[in-house]
Amino acid sequence: MVDYLSCLKKARGTNDPECRWLAKAYLQCRMDHNLMAKDEFKNLGFSEADGGERRTLEKAPENSKLAAK
Repeated sequence: MVDYLSCLKKARGTNDPECRWLAKAYLQCRMDHNLMAKDEFKNLGFSEADGGERRTLEKAPENSKLAAK
């Protein structure tokens, strides 16, 4: 979450693809740990192209605060 907020600050609040990837990874983490109901990303406002081309959710940065939660 901290990484996402930092990304938004760096992108000056724009809908930057890197920030969308972080949001998607955060939601995936919440679903994986049963902190929210599992749902398809298309129902959460994401398309297939949102961050999937550069990184996959399985390759989240290990040193990221997001990966540690």
